[in-house]
Amino acid sequence: SEEEVVDHLPALKASCAKHCPTQQKNYDACIGRIAKLGEGDCEAWYFDFLHCVDHCVAPQAFKKLK
Repeated sequence: SEEEVVDHLPALKASCAKHCPTQQKNYDACIGRIAKLGEGDCEAWYFDFLHCVDHCVAPQAFKKLK
């Protein structure tokens, strides 16, 4: 019988995002500024947030692999 493959990454990312409140706050603030100005981007803030999340996810993700 084949075992159902479960992707743990989305849940790990959601869990780890909670460990990056400063980066999330900075990214959200940028989104708000862009919405008001109507121009620009938040790429740098987004990548800072992703880097924090990935730093948390990486060690946990590999524990789940068989």
